[in-house]
Amino acid sequence: MTLPADAKIYTAAQMREREQAAVAAGSSFLQLMENAGQAAAADLLRRLPEPGRALLVCGKGNNGGDALVIARVLQQRGWQADIVLLLGEALSELAETNRRRLHGLAGIRFLPPQALPAALGQGYDLIIDGIFGTGFSGSLPPQAAECCRLLNQTAAYKVALDIPTGLNGDTADTFHANLTYAFAAYKPAHASPAAQQWCGEIVCLDIGID
Repeated sequence: MTLPADAKIYTAAQMREREQAAVAAGSSFLQLMENAGQAAAADLLRRLPEPGRALLVCGKGNNGGDALVIARVLQQRGWQADIVLLLGEALSELAETNRRRLHGLAGIRFLPPQALPAALGQGYDLIIDGIFGTGFSGSLPPQAAECCRLLNQTAAYKVALDIPTGLNGDTADTFHANLTYAFAAYKPAHASPAAQQWCGEIVCLDIGID
């Protein structure tokens, strides 16, 4: 897709600067994560109004934290949300806070990574990629590459947060999204014709950053 003529495009460094400015103005990094997850979930629920089964695959960092916020909102709207912490349970502070908010909620299940092939065989309506965001470069860890291969074979509606996992790396195993949410601004990868085949539709969401 072609980005809007007036699209804001921020590098990772520019995003960090604007996040810091928002926090200095009275927000918090936790609130910005909440804003990102809430905005993505609101748009998703307009597209998929009937509750279904969702799989959210999370990395250790804040991309995974955004996905955990989305899981909470989906659960509140009657969805079954299965969560895989693909790269281990030592999460970033913000992601860990949002994991704790899910404890004890009906309809939320944490699955071990080794259960992923069997779980995918049962079918999902929605898959959310929260493994790696714009800060990733290089080769994907083997478990992430294999996960992307498995997810790409499913018929579920696939959503990437900020950018599809693997897009900024040296890998053939990029997550193939139907929809990508860009938070606050588009990123340089979104403007690349070669990359857009992996992003699907790209929607930029306001998360409270000027």
